[in-house]
Amino acid sequence: MPRFRAPSLGLSLLLLLLAALVWWSWPQHPLSLPYIDWHGQIHKGDQAAEDVVMRQYTAAGELDLLATARTAYHEPRVDRTMLSQVAVERFKPGQQLHLRANQGVVERHGHRIVLSGNVIGTLQPDTRVLTTEVHYDPQTGIITSPEPVRLERGQDWMTGVGLWASVKTQEMNILHDVRGMYVP
Repeated sequence: MPRFRAPSLGLSLLLLLLAALVWWSWPQHPLSLPYIDWHGQIHKGDQAAEDVVMRQYTAAGELDLLATARTAYHEPRVDRTMLSQVAVERFKPGQQLHLRANQGVVERHGHRIVLSGNVIGTLQPDTRVLTTEVHYDPQTGIITSPEPVRLERGQDWMTGVGLWASVKTQEMNILHDVRGMYVP
């Protein structure tokens, strides 16, 4: 009959010491990723990613919308995704759009994207929009902003407060306190 042989006392003490060191040094709180702003506590089910690329295609299989972000943090219980270093591009012919911002929030299944912090947008090949916050609805192609905005086209510029713009019709309206310069 084979005999069971217990490990030596020295090996047992070494394993016990290693287990105690691992238990003692194990972090008591979740470790945060260095580039993600968690906006408070982490909850079960929350998801985070870095170097994010999101693509939306038309029914014909053509690329319609491309969004990239340095980081993304999704909270499923409130159906919201926070993004950093965001770029959004729309590719439909005649409806091109490029938006870039420091932060972004995608709300309600992607029906609205709020970009904030140094927002720069190009709606036509030669028209730029500069502001601190925009709200973009990818389904309707409408861009709005409650903040001060600046529109630039060549040497011409306009400033004011509030913006309503349609990517589909290429219309842009500054809502109030409008000032500008037109160079013929």
